[in-house]
Amino acid sequence: MQRIGIIVNPHARSIKKSSKDMPALFRKIGGEHAEVRLSNTLEELDDIILRFRESGITCIGTSGGDGTVHHVVSRMIHLYRPDPAPPLVILKGGTMDNIARTIALKGKGPTILERLVASFRAGKPLVTHERDTMKIGDRYCFLFGCGLTTNFLNAVYSGEKGTVTNLKVIARALSEGLRDKKDSELFKRLVARVLVDGKELHFREILAILAGTVEQVGMGFTPLPRGNEKPGSFHIIITGEKPIEGVKQFFRIKKGLPLKGPRNFNDVISSLVIESDAPFQYTMDGDMFDSGPRLVVEMGPRVRLVSV
Repeated sequence: MQRIGIIVNPHARSIKKSSKDMPALFRKIGGEHAEVRLSNTLEELDDIILRFRESGITCIGTSGGDGTVHHVVSRMIHLYRPDPAPPLVILKGGTMDNIARTIALKGKGPTILERLVASFRAGKPLVTHERDTMKIGDRYCFLFGCGLTTNFLNAVYSGEKGTVTNLKVIARALSEGLRDKKDSELFKRLVARVLVDGKELHFREILAILAGTVEQVGMGFTPLPRGNEKPGSFHIIITGEKPIEGVKQFFRIKKGLPLKGPRNFNDVISSLVIESDAPFQYTMDGDMFDSGPRLVVEMGPRVRLVSV
């Protein structure tokens, strides 16, 4: 019998704000085909995944945002080694749900689970799409960024998560960029030596880096259209242009068109090295981390995402 092991992040905004008891709802919908567990810590997450592995579940589901997916994927890869991780079912629940968007997964978590259970009962095989992951240390992700990318997220996270806050920060970025505001925290630069596939960029003042194996970053932005172009690679955008130049090309960024100007890099690569004298922040699927003087982004294993 096909079964799904569902990991619910009780700290996720959608879970905390829901008027429904989501774990109970998942249990009701899943019936004998689902085992639902809440994970409050990474230690609990490991225990849950090991339990799922021992019980031979068919696939693992996540209920939370992209950050939840990031942590579950990272631990799945580690704990299932040397075997490949099982297929992942994204039951959504995030503000952006960028990873689910890459396979055009429709509906909310309960609806997705209903379709999956119906498929189980009909004896149908899982339909999956493979996506590469990016590896930093012992973590794996689908989206990476620093510079303006993390500055933007810090501004978003300082308020109430949601579309309204995102739009306000976008408006602030456009305003400060056009005015060339010198003390703008959003446009604070990263000074670093950057190597892409072993070749050093000719500029060291970095305004933003964004990379991914998925195309979208939410809010209708598809800046990484080549994210799934070639197995074993990710799409990366690096700019050292002045903020005003980036603002002028806002719609090119939104549509995934290469930026114009001499201090830009836009291509598909398999490794990135950032060397900086000062520590800096970076993001993996929306979660924030602090870097040491040298950061290496390389390819991780491919994972299977369930489409239903």
